[in-house]
Amino acid sequence: MIKRKRSMTSFDVAAVVREMAGLRGLRLNNIYYVDGLVLLRLKGAGRDARIAVVPGERVHITSFDITGKGMPPPFIMGMRKYIRGAGLVDVKQQGFDRIVEMVFDAAGRRYRLIAEVLPRGVAVLTDEEGTILQLDEQRVMKDRVLRRGARYAPPPGSSIHPLDLAEEHVAKAIKAGGEAARSLARSLGYPGEVVEEALARLGVEPGDSVEALRGREGEVVETLRSIYRESLEPGAYLLYTPEGEPLTVVPFEPRGLAERYGFRIASRHSISEALDQYFVEELKRAEEAEAIREIEAERRRLLASLERARRNLEDLEEKLKSLESKAQLLAEHMAEAYEALECARRMRKSSGWEYIVGNCPHVVDVQPSRGIIVVQISGEPVELDIRSDPSRMVVELYKRAGEIRSKIERGRRAVAEVEQRLAELENKAAMRARRARAVVRRREWYERYHWLITSSGLLAIGGRDASQNESVVKRYLNEKRIFMHANIHGAPAVVVFAEGREPPERDLREAALLTAAYSKAWKAGMGSIDVYWVWGSQVSKSPPPGEYLARGAFMVYGKRNYVRNVELRLALGIGLENEAPVVIVGPPELVKRRSIVYAVLVPGDEDPSKLAQRLRRLLANKAEEEQRPAVEAVSHEEIRERVPGRSRVVYVDRGEAVEPPRPLRELRGEEDTEV
Repeated sequence: MIKRKRSMTSFDVAAVVREMAGLRGLRLNNIYYVDGLVLLRLKGAGRDARIAVVPGERVHITSFDITGKGMPPPFIMGMRKYIRGAGLVDVKQQGFDRIVEMVFDAAGRRYRLIAEVLPRGVAVLTDEEGTILQLDEQRVMKDRVLRRGARYAPPPGSSIHPLDLAEEHVAKAIKAGGEAARSLARSLGYPGEVVEEALARLGVEPGDSVEALRGREGEVVETLRSIYRESLEPGAYLLYTPEGEPLTVVPFEPRGLAERYGFRIASRHSISEALDQYFVEELKRAEEAEAIREIEAERRRLLASLERARRNLEDLEEKLKSLESKAQLLAEHMAEAYEALECARRMRKSSGWEYIVGNCPHVVDVQPSRGIIVVQISGEPVELDIRSDPSRMVVELYKRAGEIRSKIERGRRAVAEVEQRLAELENKAAMRARRARAVVRRREWYERYHWLITSSGLLAIGGRDASQNESVVKRYLNEKRIFMHANIHGAPAVVVFAEGREPPERDLREAALLTAAYSKAWKAGMGSIDVYWVWGSQVSKSPPPGEYLARGAFMVYGKRNYVRNVELRLALGIGLENEAPVVIVGPPELVKRRSIVYAVLVPGDEDPSKLAQRLRRLLANKAEEEQRPAVEAVSHEEIRERVPGRSRVVYVDRGEAVEPPRPLRELRGEEDTEV
């Protein structure tokens, strides 16, 4: 039976390397780190991409981003020193091992970033000669030394490349004997999911003797090669148990596994997308499971403490009740007590203790060693010290009752404190789970641009610069979509995905704010500006004869439709999507409906970077307590990307969050054009 995937296989690595080859030419914009995950952000002309690296687990293109970046560890700072700004020139798999090598060029100098996804794997940066410059963890092992200044040596390889696989390799596995699945996996160095898929296609049970493959060596070789070739094709599959639990990701169609075990299959467009979904879901589950385990242990300890405190409180309350009852009885029957005591004293002197019971009224027992007589008063036994005075005994009983009452009060406070700690623990568990989910979130393809989703769910995207304006129009504008531009030189080219239907006036005004707010009108401090829109068929990149169009400029033909007096008043809010934060912008009423907290900005004098840092604090302080971790997980850099320029904060308020922050999840076809 297939085991749950904990790290990528060599077949996964081959598929990922093929995908990552499409990122060649991009430059490494920055490197981030959080909780063992290294995030590489790459950018190019109108493009950006992210690569997730978790040594010992995975490396792939990711659509998720780290929001709570924080201060990076020294090895990340060291890598930034060497390769930040460098161009990615090559991506390859070392042999057929679980090792990905990314080659960067920085001003003519080559560096290799090596990510090992095998057990105890590391992330290593070397120079062109292989000298280790930075690594996430220094290690000394029996077969290699990993430390700065040493030569990088990969671990001994054990997998045979499928294209080098021959019948004699299979024959060797057959000669070794044993079960078919175990023998092939061990001899060839292939993962169980690949071997079992091959056996299923060949009609051999994994527990059958490997002898069942004798005479079929050629079929085994061709089947395994076929699985490898499928792994290099676009697409991948998530496998779920019949109960719906995620089990693994494979880059080939697992038809044999699905038929044999009844697995549920979900296809994805790429291996990176499948790995993204699988490992991020697994990460959330692991974080929540760890939080639950820790909290359950602490909860059990607190519950035991609470039980002891409650039992002690019950004992004290019983003692208090008994003391107060005896004190009251004694006070109400003082004459009987005096009579019994005087008689007992006389009998002790004249005849001894043994004659007190039966000769003195109310006395039912004596305890000579303690000097105590037990008298029956109103049916209750009361101990009296033969040497004491009953009135003093009443005072003493009430004094002891007062001491116990103080202990009870302290006990009640102790119980309340433990109950409060239990409540805080539950809250801590919820907060930790929210924080774990907030740290990593999916970024959609359109987030590389200025973006907004209108009230009717229409996506509008705009270029951040002239290069992106060019990209937005070339890639996404067609005759069924709308082109928008502020009536000023220096504004984003905005494409509205109207798909042939003229949007309502409200949607046009909402989308118009995207080009108006991020235009030079904001920087000029204007209060409003007109925006025009046309259909994509009216826009051309071809200039009239004898004229030249600058990068990011376009020719617009025919009638222009205007959205007049678009107010330069932009709301920036934080919405929650699966408990992860999403920064959204738009008109105040739109953002209010979709956010948990938001701020309204107008043109002003505050520097965007400083404003972003202040906005993050203001938004977090305004959010409800249970939502604060998600807001705090948003980096000020992400907020800075959405601030149009020098601005002034008009007000900060809580949103209604009655709509999701992104009613439109994604345009899958458009996303695919980016890879």
